[in-house]
Amino acid sequence: MKKLLKNKKLLAIISGAVALIVIVSVVCVVALRNKAPITDTSPETSVTDTTKDVVIETPENTDTSDAEVSSASVITDDGNALKPDESVSDSSGSKTTGEKAQETVSTVQESDPPKNENENDNGGGIQIGGGETETKYNCGSPNHHCDGPETHAYILNLELQGCPYCGSHSCPSFYAVDEWGNACYTPSKCPKYDITKDPVYYCQVCGRKNGNGDNNTCQKWIVDTVCPICGKLVKANECHTH
Repeated sequence: MKKLLKNKKLLAIISGAVALIVIVSVVCVVALRNKAPITDTSPETSVTDTTKDVVIETPENTDTSDAEVSSASVITDDGNALKPDESVSDSSGSKTTGEKAQETVSTVQESDPPKNENENDNGGGIQIGGGETETKYNCGSPNHHCDGPETHAYILNLELQGCPYCGSHSCPSFYAVDEWGNACYTPSKCPKYDITKDPVYYCQVCGRKNGNGDNNTCQKWIVDTVCPICGKLVKANECHTH
């Protein structure tokens, strides 16, 4: 019984294998029949020979041949060239050499400069202004030392007003001179001069000495100003001291 069962199993296996082989064979045959032929679809590349249409034009030979150029550039030495030490004669008949040619150039002789017509006979000095000398201004007054009409007019006004210290109309302060000898009004030359009455040195309102407000001095401004030292507001032309 067992042997019979083994034979049946073996028969079944063989039958299955045969059936599988048959199915595979049928499938392959069908596939081969349905398969379409493969055609080459790649584009054909055509090569055109363009060399037949190319025309090369040869330019005309207008250049001078090397032989002609070389023959034209060659200078024939006829033996007449100037040598460095060889003397030659110019049109004037003088002989020069190649090395000394530049030295034979004639130089322009310098002429004496024209004499100045304004030169003096005693030394050749030059007179400025045509020899005319400027005369010093003279107002005609023996006491004045005026250097011009403006100074003369100023002294005349001082004489008309009179001296503020002595009241004289001919005060010596009107006729003082400076270190150069010119007229210079100097109040201190007055015999009755008082420095405390001189507005240059003392304030004629409060009597203090002019200064910056320190040490009982007087300080004034022409506009309303805050004093930079004490910070007080000071009116214009008002006497101020710290």
